[in-house]
Amino acid sequence: MDFPVFLLALGAVARVTRFVNLDALAGPLRAWFIRRGGPESKLVTLVECPWCLSVWVAAAVVPLAFLYGHTLWFQIPATALTVSYLYGAAARFVET
Repeated sequence: MDFPVFLLALGAVARVTRFVNLDALAGPLRAWFIRRGGPESKLVTLVECPWCLSVWVAAAVVPLAFLYGHTLWFQIPATALTVSYLYGAAARFVET
């Protein structure tokens, strides 16, 4: 995996993890896990803990990056996720 593909994979993992952990649109998913397993369940910990979830997201993204990182099939969505994550991070500083 070359460095640009690594950076795209990193950005994709960061964005997907943040989406599941904190974004309002994923709130119903987190609520479903809480109803299903209770607030102290390991599944709830998984979806609410960025350290915990990022391992599993990376376990899915990294093999895709190794296998398909050179293709537009990987690069376009990974770029979109990375740009989204970077804008969200920058917006905290720019819009305050």
